[in-house]
This record gives sequence, C-alpha cells and structure tokens, in this order.
Amino acid sequence: MIDVEYIDGGRKVIIPAEEWEALKDLAEHAEIYELIQQRKGRAAIHGLDEILAEEGLSRADLEG
Repeated sequence: MIDVEYIDGGRKVIIPAEEWEALKDLAEHAEIYELIQQRKGRAAIHGLDEILAEEGLSRADLEG
C-alpha cells in the first residue's frame, strides 16, 4: 500500500496507509463522541417520527 505523507510544523511524517485508515476511523469516532457530548441535554431539533416519515417509514417498520 501507499504511505501517507503528513506535514506537521514543517516536519514530514510518513504514516503507513493501514495505520492512516485506522487513525481516520478513530478520529471520526472521537468527532461523533464530541458532537454527542455537546448536544447532550438539548432539545431535539427533529423527532424520530419526523425523520422516519421523511424516509417513508414508521416506528412499526423498525420493530418488524
């Protein structure tokens, strides 16, 4: 696989592609976790029923 070059403060860092993919996945999970923590306790912007209706689904569809 191709290595990924990352420049940090003028220094070039070479990361194996497999590790880069794992880091990207980890960063995505951390970002999602931070968003959840920020929004915890806030009122919902959209209700589950509204979202399901937009997709043509209902709660019964989720159970079946």
